[in-house]
Amino acid sequence: MALPTLPCNLDALPTVQATLPDHLTEEILLRVPTAADLARASMAGPSLRRIIADHSFPRRFCALHPPPLLGVISCSFIPSEPPHPSAAAARALTDSDFSCSFLPSREPPWCRCDFRDGRALFCVVPDDRVLVRDFAVCDPLHRRYLLLPPVPQDVSDLVYHCQPFLAPAGEDDGTGIAADASLRFRVMCLAKYQTQLVIFVFSSSGPHAGQWQTVAFDGWSTLVAGISEDARSTICFGKRYYVHRCFCWAIPGNGINKLLMLHIRTMEFSSINLPPGTRDCEVAFVEASEERLGMFTLHFSPEDYAYHLWYAILVGIGDDPRQWQTEDVVPLPHDYCYYTVGVAGGYLLLNGFPKNPDMRDPDCFSLNLQTMKLEHFCGASYVMPLQSELYVGFPPSLSPPTI
Repeated sequence: MALPTLPCNLDALPTVQATLPDHLTEEILLRVPTAADLARASMAGPSLRRIIADHSFPRRFCALHPPPLLGVISCSFIPSEPPHPSAAAARALTDSDFSCSFLPSREPPWCRCDFRDGRALFCVVPDDRVLVRDFAVCDPLHRRYLLLPPVPQDVSDLVYHCQPFLAPAGEDDGTGIAADASLRFRVMCLAKYQTQLVIFVFSSSGPHAGQWQTVAFDGWSTLVAGISEDARSTICFGKRYYVHRCFCWAIPGNGINKLLMLHIRTMEFSSINLPPGTRDCEVAFVEASEERLGMFTLHFSPEDYAYHLWYAILVGIGDDPRQWQTEDVVPLPHDYCYYTVGVAGGYLLLNGFPKNPDMRDPDCFSLNLQTMKLEHFCGASYVMPLQSELYVGFPPSLSPPTI
């Protein structure tokens, strides 16, 4: 039987619900476009609130709707502001404890290092050039946490770069959404040593649940061939991005100029060339159509003293299957200097600092990746681009526990 058409006016939902059994009303509510619309529907009557409050409803709703970008986690949570479409939903998070003060105290103290899928990753930062070993995964909305076992590591090995982060749990078998899907996660730690690159992986589910596994990049020695040992210790990784089930890092300097990619299903590393001229530019990687890789490059033009975003897609041209082809150039407001904050929820977020510090406070701008429309996202007085994570998710009422 075909479902009744969803009323354009959400106030009409109680009338529809009065003539329908609960399971059909639930199917209609699952098709409400946004979390803000669903919140308005829940206020229309107690019968609708009862259906929405059922423990299975949030999981089903979140599986059908991509979570919106609600704000930035920096020193505190900074919500999106009107007229951004997620502003109403973001207000529900302003009192949440994203510092996770409920964690047991430590010396040295806990330091937040990532946020993904409703979880915050904290670590204890050790002395310089020693692998981070102690981690905690937290659910700020439900005030839960899990202390992970220490990363197994020979303390005699010096680490030249260490980057912990959260990752999706992995793909299911295709039979549907698992009942515990919202509780599954992985923690990864990318570690660069003098002669090798490895990643440590902790899984909350699967055959290796509760254990750390180690994956080495066999092609690392080839990638850094011809680079002196002293130069290898200074190789830097750019900001991490997640694109088409791959994590990727730009390595623009030291004569490498590559994009390092880690496929999270196969846990295999690969690399591709970056276009010339990206060494001194900020880059961000996004999902383009047809499973292709897109790249934004932040350019400063001395001719007009302004910033532009150049957008290119990795395509096959002739005999070369991996050429970067420029697709668009997005002009940015002239009054700011820009830094990339990250990509999430269908947006690229930029931090804009006024060229004239007496002019106004910093701002965050969001670029819609579908329309290439730039709009104000939030004030950015307390946003630190290198120490901020983007919050993509739903209001607390639609967010089931993640731990």
